[in-house]
Amino acid sequence: MESLVEYKYKEPTVSTRRIAKEFEQKHTYLMELLESHKTKLEVFGVVRFETYKPKTGRPQKIAELTEPQILLLLTYTRSRKRTDELRIKLISDFMLMKEFILKKSISRAIGKETRKTLTDAIEESGENERMHGRGYSNFTNLVYKVTGLSDQFKEYKAMCKIHAPKLPTTSFRDALTPDELKRVELAESLIKPMLELEKEYGDIKETLEPLFKTKEIG
Repeated sequence: MESLVEYKYKEPTVSTRRIAKEFEQKHTYLMELLESHKTKLEVFGVVRFETYKPKTGRPQKIAELTEPQILLLLTYTRSRKRTDELRIKLISDFMLMKEFILKKSISRAIGKETRKTLTDAIEESGENERMHGRGYSNFTNLVYKVTGLSDQFKEYKAMCKIHAPKLPTTSFRDALTPDELKRVELAESLIKPMLELEKEYGDIKETLEPLFKTKEIG
Protein backbone atom coordinates (compact mmCIF):
# COMPACT_ATOMS: atom_id res chain seq x y z
CA MET A 1 0.00 0.00 0.00
CA GLU A 2 1.27 3.46 -0.90
CA SER A 3 2.68 5.58 1.91
CA LEU A 4 0.55 8.47 3.14
CA VAL A 5 3.62 10.37 4.30
CA GLU A 6 5.82 12.57 2.11
CA TYR A 7 8.88 14.74 2.74
CA LYS A 8 8.04 18.45 2.66
CA TYR A 9 9.36 21.51 4.51
CA LYS A 10 12.42 19.41 5.44
CA GLU A 11 10.37 16.97 7.54
CA PRO A 12 7.84 14.14 7.13
CA THR A 13 4.28 15.44 6.61
CA VAL A 14 0.87 14.23 5.51
CA SER A 15 -1.81 16.23 3.70
CA THR A 16 -5.35 16.58 4.99
CA ARG A 17 -6.55 15.72 1.48
CA ARG A 18 -4.88 12.29 1.65
CA ILE A 19 -6.17 11.71 5.16
CA ALA A 20 -9.73 12.61 4.20
CA LYS A 21 -9.59 10.15 1.33
CA GLU A 22 -8.27 7.33 3.53
CA PHE A 23 -10.59 8.34 6.35
CA GLU A 24 -13.52 8.09 3.92
CA GLN A 25 -14.78 11.51 4.98
CA LYS A 26 -15.35 14.80 3.20
CA HIS A 27 -12.27 17.02 3.23
CA THR A 28 -14.39 19.95 4.41
CA TYR A 29 -15.22 18.01 7.58
CA LEU A 30 -11.54 17.43 8.35
CA MET A 31 -10.67 21.08 7.70
CA GLU A 32 -13.50 22.29 9.97
CA LEU A 33 -12.20 19.96 12.67
CA LEU A 34 -8.67 21.29 12.14
CA GLU A 35 -9.80 24.93 12.37
CA SER A 36 -11.64 24.28 15.63
CA HIS A 37 -8.54 22.71 17.20
CA LYS A 38 -5.88 24.75 15.34
CA THR A 39 -4.53 26.40 18.52
CA LYS A 40 -3.94 23.01 20.13
CA LEU A 41 -2.26 21.64 17.01
CA GLU A 42 0.08 24.63 16.90
CA VAL A 43 1.59 23.56 20.22
CA PHE A 44 3.58 21.27 17.90
CA GLY A 45 4.44 23.98 15.39
CA VAL A 46 2.74 26.21 12.83
CA VAL A 47 0.05 24.51 10.76
CA ARG A 48 1.08 24.91 7.11
CA PHE A 49 -1.70 25.57 4.61
CA GLU A 50 -1.47 25.11 0.85
CA THR A 51 -3.75 25.43 -2.18
CA TYR A 52 -4.46 22.21 -4.03
CA LYS A 53 -5.52 22.62 -7.66
CA PRO A 54 -7.45 19.59 -8.97
CA LYS A 55 -7.68 18.82 -12.69
CA THR A 56 -11.33 19.79 -12.56
CA GLY A 57 -13.18 21.95 -10.07
CA ARG A 58 -12.16 24.83 -7.85
CA PRO A 59 -8.83 25.13 -5.96
CA GLN A 60 -8.97 23.64 -2.48
CA LYS A 61 -7.37 24.77 0.77
CA ILE A 62 -5.48 21.89 2.40
CA ALA A 63 -3.01 21.54 5.27
CA GLU A 64 0.31 19.70 5.51
CA LEU A 65 0.55 18.28 9.03
CA THR A 66 3.47 16.87 10.96
CA GLU A 67 3.26 13.57 12.83
CA PRO A 68 2.17 14.97 16.23
CA GLN A 69 -0.29 17.34 14.57
CA ILE A 70 -2.15 14.69 12.57
CA LEU A 71 -2.16 12.17 15.43
CA LEU A 72 -3.60 14.81 17.76
CA LEU A 73 -6.21 15.80 15.18
CA LEU A 74 -7.31 12.18 14.81
CA THR A 75 -7.95 11.96 18.56
CA TYR A 76 -10.83 14.41 18.02
CA THR A 77 -12.51 12.04 15.57
CA ARG A 78 -14.78 9.15 16.44
CA SER A 79 -12.97 5.92 17.15
CA ARG A 80 -14.01 3.27 14.66
CA LYS A 81 -12.29 0.45 12.85
CA ARG A 82 -11.25 2.62 9.90
CA THR A 83 -9.76 5.36 12.11
CA ASP A 84 -7.86 2.82 14.21
CA GLU A 85 -6.39 1.25 11.05
CA LEU A 86 -5.48 4.71 9.77
CA ARG A 87 -3.65 5.64 12.98
CA ILE A 88 -1.61 2.43 12.80
CA LYS A 89 -0.72 3.03 9.13
CA LEU A 90 0.24 6.64 9.81
CA ILE A 91 2.55 5.72 12.68
CA SER A 92 4.14 3.02 10.52
CA ASP A 93 4.54 5.35 7.52
CA PHE A 94 6.10 8.11 9.64
CA MET A 95 8.55 5.59 11.15
CA LEU A 96 9.56 4.32 7.71
CA MET A 97 10.02 7.86 6.36
CA LYS A 98 12.19 8.89 9.33
CA GLU A 99 14.28 5.73 8.92
CA PHE A 100 14.72 6.49 5.20
CA ILE A 101 15.77 10.09 5.94
CA LEU A 102 18.27 8.93 8.56
CA LYS A 103 19.85 6.37 6.20
CA LYS A 104 20.01 8.96 3.43
CA SER A 105 21.69 11.46 5.76
CA ILE A 106 24.28 8.92 6.90
CA SER A 107 24.97 7.86 3.30
CA ARG A 108 25.29 11.51 2.23
CA ALA A 109 27.69 12.27 5.10
CA ILE A 110 29.89 9.29 4.20
CA GLY A 111 29.79 10.30 0.53
CA LYS A 112 30.86 13.87 1.35
CA GLU A 113 33.81 12.61 3.37
CA THR A 114 34.83 10.26 0.54
CA ARG A 115 34.63 13.06 -2.02
CA LYS A 116 36.57 15.43 0.24
CA THR A 117 39.35 12.85 0.57
CA LEU A 118 39.35 12.21 -3.19
CA THR A 119 39.45 15.95 -3.96
CA ASP A 120 42.48 16.31 -1.70
CA ALA A 121 44.16 13.34 -3.38
CA ILE A 122 43.56 14.78 -6.86
CA GLU A 123 44.97 18.14 -5.75
CA GLU A 124 48.00 16.66 -3.97
CA SER A 125 48.80 14.33 -6.87
CA GLY A 126 49.24 17.26 -9.27
CA GLU A 127 46.58 15.85 -11.62
CA ASN A 128 44.36 18.88 -11.17
CA GLU A 129 47.16 21.23 -12.16
CA ARG A 130 48.19 19.00 -15.07
CA MET A 131 44.59 19.08 -16.31
CA HIS A 132 44.41 22.89 -15.94
CA GLY A 133 41.90 22.86 -13.07
CA ARG A 134 39.64 20.18 -14.58
CA GLY A 135 41.05 17.30 -12.58
CA TYR A 136 38.10 16.74 -10.28
CA SER A 137 35.48 17.09 -13.04
CA ASN A 138 37.42 14.67 -15.26
CA PHE A 139 37.69 12.08 -12.50
CA THR A 140 34.01 12.58 -11.63
CA ASN A 141 33.08 11.90 -15.26
CA LEU A 142 35.35 8.85 -15.22
CA VAL A 143 33.61 7.46 -12.12
CA TYR A 144 30.17 7.78 -13.70
CA LYS A 145 31.46 6.33 -16.98
CA VAL A 146 32.96 3.15 -15.50
CA THR A 147 29.92 2.61 -13.27
CA GLY A 148 27.54 2.88 -16.21
CA LEU A 149 25.93 6.12 -15.05
CA SER A 150 27.45 8.51 -17.58
CA ASP A 151 24.26 9.01 -19.62
CA GLN A 152 22.18 9.55 -16.47
CA PHE A 153 24.71 12.10 -15.21
CA LYS A 154 24.64 14.03 -18.50
CA GLU A 155 20.82 14.04 -18.52
CA TYR A 156 20.76 15.25 -14.93
CA LYS A 157 23.17 18.11 -15.64
CA ALA A 158 21.10 19.16 -18.65
CA MET A 159 17.91 19.00 -16.59
CA CYS A 160 19.49 21.10 -13.82
CA LYS A 161 20.24 23.91 -16.27
CA ILE A 162 16.57 24.09 -17.25
CA HIS A 163 14.64 23.05 -14.16
CA ALA A 164 17.04 23.63 -11.23
CA PRO A 165 14.57 25.72 -9.13
CA LYS A 166 11.90 23.00 -9.41
CA LEU A 167 14.11 19.99 -8.68
CA PRO A 168 13.87 18.35 -5.22
CA THR A 169 17.66 18.11 -5.12
CA THR A 170 20.57 19.59 -7.05
CA SER A 171 22.87 16.67 -6.18
CA PHE A 172 23.03 13.82 -8.70
CA ARG A 173 24.00 11.45 -5.89
CA ASP A 174 20.70 12.05 -4.11
CA ALA A 175 18.94 10.70 -7.20
CA LEU A 176 20.92 7.43 -7.20
CA THR A 177 19.66 4.11 -5.90
CA PRO A 178 21.60 2.50 -2.99
CA ASP A 179 23.24 0.03 -5.41
CA GLU A 180 24.26 2.80 -7.83
CA LEU A 181 25.69 4.88 -4.99
CA LYS A 182 27.63 1.85 -3.75
CA ARG A 183 29.25 1.44 -7.19
CA VAL A 184 30.16 5.13 -7.34
CA GLU A 185 31.74 5.11 -3.86
CA LEU A 186 33.67 1.94 -4.68
CA ALA A 187 35.10 3.50 -7.83
CA GLU A 188 36.13 6.63 -5.90
CA SER A 189 37.74 4.55 -3.17
CA LEU A 190 39.87 2.79 -5.81
CA ILE A 191 41.04 6.02 -7.43
CA LYS A 192 42.58 7.54 -4.27
CA PRO A 193 45.29 4.88 -3.64
CA MET A 194 46.25 4.91 -7.34
CA LEU A 195 46.73 8.68 -7.18
CA GLU A 196 48.91 8.19 -4.10
CA LEU A 197 51.00 5.75 -6.16
CA GLU A 198 51.48 8.63 -8.66
CA LYS A 199 49.33 7.03 -11.36
CA GLU A 200 47.98 9.45 -13.94
CA TYR A 201 44.43 9.72 -15.28
CA GLY A 202 45.06 7.46 -18.30
CA ASP A 203 46.57 4.69 -16.15
CA ILE A 204 43.71 4.89 -13.64
CA LYS A 205 41.11 4.73 -16.43
CA GLU A 206 42.73 1.61 -17.92
CA THR A 207 42.74 -0.04 -14.49
CA LEU A 208 39.16 0.82 -13.53
CA GLU A 209 37.30 0.00 -16.75
CA PRO A 210 37.97 -3.77 -16.81
CA LEU A 211 37.26 -4.06 -13.08
CA PHE A 212 33.70 -2.78 -13.48
CA LYS A 213 33.12 -4.69 -16.70
CA THR A 214 34.09 -8.09 -15.37
CA LYS A 215 32.68 -7.90 -11.87
CA GLU A 216 29.11 -7.21 -10.83
CA ILE A 217 29.04 -4.91 -7.83
CA GLY A 218 26.06 -5.31 -5.51
